[in-house]
Amino acid sequence: MRAGTLFLVALLAAGVVSRGDDEIVAPPAVDCTFHADQVRSAPEMWHRLSQIAEAVAPNASASGRHRATTPPKGDPFTARNFIDTEIFGKMVRDGIIWTSRSSDEEFLRRVTLDLTGEIPDPATVRAFTADTTFNKRDQAIDRLLASDAFVDRWTMWFGELVENVQVATNTTIGTTPRNAYYKFIHDSIQRAKPYDQMVRELMAGSGDVTVKGEANYYNRDRQNNGPVQDTYDNLSASTGARFLGLHLQCLSCHSGLGHLEQVNTGLSKKVRFDFWQNAAFFAQVQIDRVANSTGGQNQVINDNTTGAYRLNTTSGNKTPRQPVNDQATVDPAFFLTKETPRGGEGRRVAYGRILTAHPQFARATVNYLWKELFGLGIVEPADSFDLMKQDVQPTHPALLNQLGDAFAVGGFDLRGILKLMVTSNAYQLSSRYTPGTWNDSWVPYHARHYPRRLSAEEMVDAIVKATHTTVSFNVNGMAAVSKAMQLPDTTEGAANFRTFMNGFGRGNRDDQPRSSDGSIVQALSLMNDRIVTDRVKASAAGSTVANTLQATKDPAAIAEALYVATLGRFPTATERQAAITYLGSGDLTRKTEDLQFALLNKLEFMFD
Repeated sequence: MRAGTLFLVALLAAGVVSRGDDEIVAPPAVDCTFHADQVRSAPEMWHRLSQIAEAVAPNASASGRHRATTPPKGDPFTARNFIDTEIFGKMVRDGIIWTSRSSDEEFLRRVTLDLTGEIPDPATVRAFTADTTFNKRDQAIDRLLASDAFVDRWTMWFGELVENVQVATNTTIGTTPRNAYYKFIHDSIQRAKPYDQMVRELMAGSGDVTVKGEANYYNRDRQNNGPVQDTYDNLSASTGARFLGLHLQCLSCHSGLGHLEQVNTGLSKKVRFDFWQNAAFFAQVQIDRVANSTGGQNQVINDNTTGAYRLNTTSGNKTPRQPVNDQATVDPAFFLTKETPRGGEGRRVAYGRILTAHPQFARATVNYLWKELFGLGIVEPADSFDLMKQDVQPTHPALLNQLGDAFAVGGFDLRGILKLMVTSNAYQLSSRYTPGTWNDSWVPYHARHYPRRLSAEEMVDAIVKATHTTVSFNVNGMAAVSKAMQLPDTTEGAANFRTFMNGFGRGNRDDQPRSSDGSIVQALSLMNDRIVTDRVKASAAGSTVANTLQATKDPAAIAEALYVATLGRFPTATERQAAITYLGSGDLTRKTEDLQFALLNKLEFMFD
């Protein structure tokens, strides 16, 4: 057992590491998963969010980064924008008391991770906490939105949404098409391409899949077995879930009546023919093969002027498709409005135009983004909107509509809508609930902020950055990258890093969804994996421990440097004294290593 493990135990005993109400909570023991197939009720979801919040930022006499600041003189929750009007207005109407504003340290770490997937560096933490400028939070947000790290983080998010991966169960697009797809996403976000334009380009993506990344939207969802209609269905269902927040897959096999009444009132009114009409937008795609320079063949996605969705199948992944009222083919019509292509307009071009113009496109997107930042969607599950319950399904119906409208009116600017969210006072609340005992039923009010566990890639990058070490990931067909957040899909990374990230729920962008579950594997990895243990050593060139010991031998200064580098905050008086006592005798080098090792194993390190 590493000596740092013993120090971690000492920190727990001293109340320095977060505890639950009744027992010590080890970092990976918190279950943070909210998959629709596992969460059966809103109260269960609220309870699990409450458990996490109380474990990371508990109520009673806790100290640390998550302590809330005393609200500034005057009302700090005067609405910055309509988000605050709706969030705090609902709490006022229902008699819910919200917590205090987050401290500067808590806010900076949260917003840096949320917008860039990185923890803040020590110089930024020190400068930000020392800054007395009244609008320093807004300035920090603008810097993060303009950073390269923002592009990497949201390229990862969108790549996850569209499941860009070179090898999947039903299709293998290959390394070069995967890289082209990644480049399309990355370049689109880097250039601030409007989100609706980006999606339209995906819907109509054509050309050589090794060059035209957008053509791989069709390529990725293509079914390599069964009739071609299965591919059209895949594309109809995936666009519904990703861009409309509608789980349409059930309708690909049967009508909603008799199946979906207890699940989704709106979809229960739809029939299988409605789904086929939506799928028919993809029924005129032609896949050609052209010779490449290596003697092989590349796939080229093109649109034809002929082709139909035929009701003539008895095999494949779906129940038989049979003529309806003697109609053996299906013409395209948008699932929600029955709008059809204009004269001379290509089917996929028409679909992209109609899809992104519908208000549900904006509503679904902002709901996904809200969940990413706030931990709980305004509609849950986020891909299961019930359009016949728009007044009761969302926790804040007016807010959802206003966010969707703002996104559309603002030109579908991804940075703009994210800035709107993170500048709100609602987002900047503390994770710790200070008014009193927390109640699970208050979760949908957002009376506190809900900590988010770092993703697998964020965990690796946070460890590397906290220890001031370096890493290089070789990527098939691309230049090596220095951050896990820059990897194009979940198949990349050296074997030891893949194992580490898989243990933190990396998923595979196919049949294994990304997860924030806790596990004993995660605890063992943080305590024993050389990804962690080698980086806390003074012998690691340029490491935080090495640099700190070179600069000072003062225990108080060492403790401060390690806390700022690892947790993005200064130690509390209790933590400082515990560290000084520990570092004050024995092998200073080894104990400094142990201190950072203990901090990397704190529950706080795993959450934003």
